Amino acid sequence: MTGARNGQAAVRLDDGRVLIMGGTVPFTGTCAMACIPPATASLEIYDPSTGKFSPNGSLAQPRTGGQALLLNDGRVLVSGGTGEYGESLSTIEIYDPAKRTSVVVKPPADIQKLPTNATVVLLADGRVLIAGGSYNDLNSTSNVTLIFDPASGGFSNGPLMAKPRQGASAALLDDGRVLIVGGDYYQGYYGYANDNAELIDPSHPLSQSTLLVSQDPVTPTLLSDGRVLVTGGGPYDSGANCITPVVSEVFDPRTEKFTPVGPMNTPRSGSAAIKIQDGRVLLFGGVDSNCAAVGTVEAFDPYSGTFQVIATGFPKITDFSATLLDDGEILIAGGGSGDWNGMTAASWLLKP
Repeated sequence: MTGARNGQAAVRLDDGRVLIMGGTVPFTGTCAMACIPPATASLEIYDPSTGKFSPNGSLAQPRTGGQALLLNDGRVLVSGGTGEYGESLSTIEIYDPAKRTSVVVKPPADIQKLPTNATVVLLADGRVLIAGGSYNDLNSTSNVTLIFDPASGGFSNGPLMAKPRQGASAALLDDGRVLIVGGDYYQGYYGYANDNAELIDPSHPLSQSTLLVSQDPVTPTLLSDGRVLVTGGGPYDSGANCITPVVSEVFDPRTEKFTPVGPMNTPRSGSAAIKIQDGRVLLFGGVDSNCAAVGTVEAFDPYSGTFQVIATGFPKITDFSATLLDDGEILIAGGGSGDWNGMTAASWLLKP
């Protein structure tokens, strides 16, 4: 890349290029005491036809750990994460690749700000679901959802969730519903894990009752047959306690039940999970239960329900971005080595 970074968001554009947004960059200058690597607003773009990165404008504000969605009109919605000084961001901005500019979305008139640490999902009709999060700086967690229309810039109320959640993960199902998995619940700054999931139907006023799921953190990945693999991924604690999911599961929307699969060869958290063209799901990167970087790539076969190690020697990095390219290869960019200021500008191509 044009510079080292980790924690960036990445999305493949309609023309096949990959947009790399924000993240954390190395601290420069003299540091008398504890110094935190700053978040950046810089953008760059990867062109598969040349194999090169180039600068491509800037976000409206620095952010790292944010989420990015490619909208139906080719623009990119960027949300959440933390800002330049480590503050939780509640803002949403929309970046226009053609104009190379980003504009912050104005929140609804009846609320002062949008939630921090919410789950953001692109719906089947092109609108965006904003689920849960916190409206008071993580002191308590909300079960409210909003629906944002990128075409009009307007907001409307969505269904209430059965459980308050922040930092949850989600997958859009083929029938238009959204599976929300895990996340945390905070009350008075005390946090509890939500070891469950629920279904949200954007057309109904209330979410369906919660479903049993194994253990947070997890990442849901939509399979070719409409089921959802729930395993690996998710956030991780780089300190003493690295939490990895105990059981991998597949959720079937037709029965609304989870079924155990696997096990993985190396349970991991903080990994990437990407469905490739033959229907398998590749999991790579992340850390194991001892907080050690995992150097293997595993493939989940949805037909047999098993995991198989297909490659070794994956770089010992975390907080990288991984994006499926049009030719079936996966672009892996940036990431950190675990050191507070150790991050890389390197990129790799994973060829399934």
